[in-house]
Amino acid sequence: MPSVAFESQVVPEPPVWPQSVVTVVGNPRPGSRTAAAAASVAELLASELGTPYRIDELIDLVTFAPAIFQGDQAADAERAALENAVDLVSSASVIVIATPVYKGSYTGLVKSFLDILRPQALAGSVVIPVTVSAAPSHKLLADHHLRPVLAELGATTPVPGVILEERDLEDLQVVLSTWIRTNATIIQSTTIALQPVPEPTPTH
Repeated sequence: MPSVAFESQVVPEPPVWPQSVVTVVGNPRPGSRTAAAAASVAELLASELGTPYRIDELIDLVTFAPAIFQGDQAADAERAALENAVDLVSSASVIVIATPVYKGSYTGLVKSFLDILRPQALAGSVVIPVTVSAAPSHKLLADHHLRPVLAELGATTPVPGVILEERDLEDLQVVLSTWIRTNATIIQSTTIALQPVPEPTPTH
């Protein structure tokens, strides 16, 4: 996927390695344009933040949806994929979570996955909602509905979400450039602030 070169805008004091950027996609169609948009956000954001941020694998929830909805009745491979996804999300520094706007909100696939997470599973993580809508009148709905659920899980959402219309996907990197430049510094500063304070070394 092509990258856009940005002049670094982030704070000069880097966080401690590792800082992982995890992408979660809740479109019920595999390999969707929502997934491509989310991957672009994660890639450009990680590039702007620089080392020590790294991109972990993209989690396309539909690929193991039976494990989300059926639990123990799903195949072993799907349950293993779900467990891996939960582990990745629970330990991530930055989470890009993407959904199409579906019936005025985010998808049931996203909601069901978030319901599986333990209480406060996202504490210590910065979460970036990415929503894709077909109609301008619906473009803010999924973001508004998603944020209270993320807050309930302990997530920090310090910047506006990436609110896209389907027409924006035709020239996505241009659309994202202003958002990245405006918000990268805030995201990195927040991840630094959320790092746990090390235990003091005993003097004797």
